[in-house]
Amino acid sequence: MAKKKKYTEKVLENYKRILVTELKRELKKPGSSLEGSIVGRKLRGLNGFGIYMNEYGVNVNQGRSAGKFPPVDKIKDWIIRKNIQPRTFESAKPSALSQLAYLIGRSIATKGIKPTRFIDIVIDKFEPRLTMDLADAYRREIEEEVNAATPSAKKG
Repeated sequence: MAKKKKYTEKVLENYKRILVTELKRELKKPGSSLEGSIVGRKLRGLNGFGIYMNEYGVNVNQGRSAGKFPPVDKIKDWIIRKNIQPRTFESAKPSALSQLAYLIGRSIATKGIKPTRFIDIVIDKFEPRLTMDLADAYRREIEEEVNAATPSAKKG
């Protein structure tokens, strides 16, 4: 049976919380669906955690190059979710929704979407500290195990 890694678990729990908070802050979209979807979860049976968010978070981070027309259904869902009312159309009939989705899609296909790099910025900022803190936690755990296994070395 493996010994519980108390220092490592503390570091991982702390960074899980920090990364979720920093991703939400760096996204700069308070109250958005993407911000609300960012969560950290401990991995089952392993020392570690995962950060999860809506699938399109990667597109927000990386941006989207011009050229490919995005899925119109996803744009329609976004328009409805955001309750965007077309100003140039007389009614919000399904045809108006389709027209608006097409226009937005055409703009994305023509201009692309500028990347925010919010994930990259947070990783670049915290990865070195996380690595050092984890190395220190492992060192402390190994020292405790060695000291416990060799009690005569402590006395002297």
